[in-house]
Amino acid sequence: MLARVRLESICQRRVVVYVSLLLGMLAVPVLAAEGDGANTATSDGNAVPQPAIRVEEIVIRAPRVRIVSPLPGVGIDLEQAATNIQSATAKEISESRAINITEFMNNNMQSVSINDYAGNPFQQDLNFRGFTASPMIGTPQGISVYLDGVRVNEAFGDVVNWDLLPMNAIASMDLLPGSSPLFGLNTLGGALAIRTKSGFTDHHARGEVIGGAWGRQQVQVSNGINNGVLGLFTAYNHFEEDGWRQKSPSNLRQLYNNLTLKLPKGEINFSALNVDTALTGNGLVPFEMAETNRKWVFSSPDESGNKLDHYNLNGRWDVNDYISVSAMAYKRKMHQTALSGDAYDEVNRLPAISAERLTGLFNLSDLNQSAKGWTLQAMFDLDRHQVTAGASYDTNDIRFLQSQQLAEMTPDREIFYVDPALYNEAWMLEAAMRPIIRNNLTGSSRTKGVFFSDTWSPMDNLHITYGARFNWANVKNTLRSDRGLSLYNFGYQQFDPSRDYCKGSRPLAPGQQDLGRWVCTDGNYSYRSLNPSIGVVWQALDSLSLYGNISRGARIPTVIELGCARDYTADNSLGSTNYQYGCSIPTSLSADPYLKQVRSTAYEIGMRGVSEGFSWNVGVFRTELKDDILFMPLGRKNRGVFDNFGATLRQGVEMGFRGAVGRSRFGLNYTYLLATFESSATAINPNNSAHVVEPPPSLQTLVNISPGDSLPGMPRHIVQANWNYRFSDRFDMTLNMIMHSSSYVRGNENNEHRPREAGNYLVGSNRVDIYDYLGEGSIPGYATFNLRASYRFDAGFTLFIKADNIFDKQYATAGDLGRTPFDAGGNYQRKPDGEVLYHNTTFIGPGAPRAVWIGLAYDLDWKKVRGDSKQ
Repeated sequence: MLARVRLESICQRRVVVYVSLLLGMLAVPVLAAEGDGANTATSDGNAVPQPAIRVEEIVIRAPRVRIVSPLPGVGIDLEQAATNIQSATAKEISESRAINITEFMNNNMQSVSINDYAGNPFQQDLNFRGFTASPMIGTPQGISVYLDGVRVNEAFGDVVNWDLLPMNAIASMDLLPGSSPLFGLNTLGGALAIRTKSGFTDHHARGEVIGGAWGRQQVQVSNGINNGVLGLFTAYNHFEEDGWRQKSPSNLRQLYNNLTLKLPKGEINFSALNVDTALTGNGLVPFEMAETNRKWVFSSPDESGNKLDHYNLNGRWDVNDYISVSAMAYKRKMHQTALSGDAYDEVNRLPAISAERLTGLFNLSDLNQSAKGWTLQAMFDLDRHQVTAGASYDTNDIRFLQSQQLAEMTPDREIFYVDPALYNEAWMLEAAMRPIIRNNLTGSSRTKGVFFSDTWSPMDNLHITYGARFNWANVKNTLRSDRGLSLYNFGYQQFDPSRDYCKGSRPLAPGQQDLGRWVCTDGNYSYRSLNPSIGVVWQALDSLSLYGNISRGARIPTVIELGCARDYTADNSLGSTNYQYGCSIPTSLSADPYLKQVRSTAYEIGMRGVSEGFSWNVGVFRTELKDDILFMPLGRKNRGVFDNFGATLRQGVEMGFRGAVGRSRFGLNYTYLLATFESSATAINPNNSAHVVEPPPSLQTLVNISPGDSLPGMPRHIVQANWNYRFSDRFDMTLNMIMHSSSYVRGNENNEHRPREAGNYLVGSNRVDIYDYLGEGSIPGYATFNLRASYRFDAGFTLFIKADNIFDKQYATAGDLGRTPFDAGGNYQRKPDGEVLYHNTTFIGPGAPRAVWIGLAYDLDWKKVRGDSKQ
């Protein structure tokens, strides 16, 4: 029998098989030397030609690459994506030895950088194309993060807690630029879609232990099993270290479980993620102190603890070869506590006997968040169209309690509680005897959305993707806040039970003063947005594709942003000297002025190609934001207000190149980024030397921001380079370089701060500008090099080494303008008369020094074990 099979691709999605069969009699076949037919021998030895029989064309639909959509289903092919999607597999993540997502993305993904304002590796800001996903309240958030279809941006500030995402449970990550209709609110600059493992996708038993610098100890174990119908995957990660700076320990415990049931036409997944973390991030330090000792902290402690219970039930039903339906329901609960010790910046207003000791301050907070919701989507895989449509509903409830208490401080700047007996009622220093409740906030948000997306292929090499998402959201606040008294003003009178009511809630007799302790406000705001998107991909050649995309996005103000919005009436109130009371993030709130939702319009064009083992891409991007919500500083450490900013812009060029030659594999990424303000505005910040003081009675210290001024924390140039060399099948080594150019620090939004001496001049009868200014108001550029090496033994064992910053480069990733009472030696400054001396300076977030860790990993493939047992 002679068979001929021809396989060719049609529309990059079909497999067409042509089979030609020649049938003969049951005898020895004789192949003809020439001709299209075959001859068979008869009993008399004569050859009788037989006709060829051709079967009809058979069309077999090949499975598509399943990516980019938040829920399980059939996603669009990567080559049909109208943006520069970047992806990472579980293998790539594991081999990087990164301890968290921010480290991995900073080392490997285009247009990504980090800022470490908190001073903890699990609390870093992740920047992508000038947009940020951060665990820090007060950072403008612009990236949505999804875990198996659940948006994990917390309702309280849209923050992302990276310590709640276990690395050894991740199956894949996809970073999508722009605003895809498949993703919900906060998708201004992009979306990060994370998928976890199951007993079917990871049929391995794995373990890893690592130890080394800074007392780091990490143990990771995971196991995935299945019997063809039921699968179970479990992953556990325990991480602890002392930290490289003073008093900066971290401890994480992450447990992930997944149960999968395979059905004849689909599957059902139930997953549980339980996390308990205790992190210490002692934040920024004055640059002059860092020059003396980079391990120093400004003050301590600065501790936070997160407890998470996250549950997800999702499933997929393949109705037929063309239609798939997915559904997901989730429930999420998080409890966060925080304790932050700081230098008290109004110590000069205390009685002299108290000012000698009460130089410290504790900020305490307790936050409870609960979220639940569902998403339903259908996907239609048609001949020329691939359609996704669905609806979602999300609800969040929040309770936040914040308080402050005066404290003492040791010579090495550690804050500790005082003996209450020393500060009795006779001194009227209630703030040293008990925590002063500043805010009691309850809030909720409800979001509904409907969406659709269609990838239309009118030609085999042309794909048009279009879609839209409509969102309706409602945010409610109920805030019980104190009247904004400074702590030194609290005496026993403020705790008189007769004052325990909301100001304005009781009728007053003529001439009677309203002594209510609390200011109580309610907010109820609704937002609507329609966010369309359209993109085109043209595969000009087999090795070259061109693409372009336009999309709209939206982000609504969060509970914390509405609770701490700028109140312009307070700015201009009579007697307001430097600033309204503002918010000490994540602490003191105020009334609930209205904030507009943020609107974005993103444009992207580019090209990409693959040729002879090399891949490359070049693209240009531009995202225009209107009514961006920014945290505007008010001149004291971590204190400010949220405000709508007229317009901001992120634009740039990104390029990437990857390939392999012989035993070497390499990659190079470059990004040129311009992130700028595009509207004129004023901020209030006496720590910026380029300020203007308004005349009395306001005496506001204003900083003028102009169009074209750079956003703080965003380097203009970003370079990532990786080179892997395989010495043998067992031994390989990877050298990685990260380079960021200089960037401006927070508080220097006008880009004009310069070091100078105090002006010490009069405005009216008021002496202003009385403190010196140190530091440039910017962070210098830097390049760091990291090394990874591994040796694979038999039986699944791998010995590896991880070395960061191998040339011990001294650098910083973040900064802020602030005021300090400490000199370069970390000593508290006082005049002979007891008055505390201050100066304005540039605070920085120093980068970690050289560090080395050694680890041992184990990988057991259950499929091989099963195969060996059958032999």
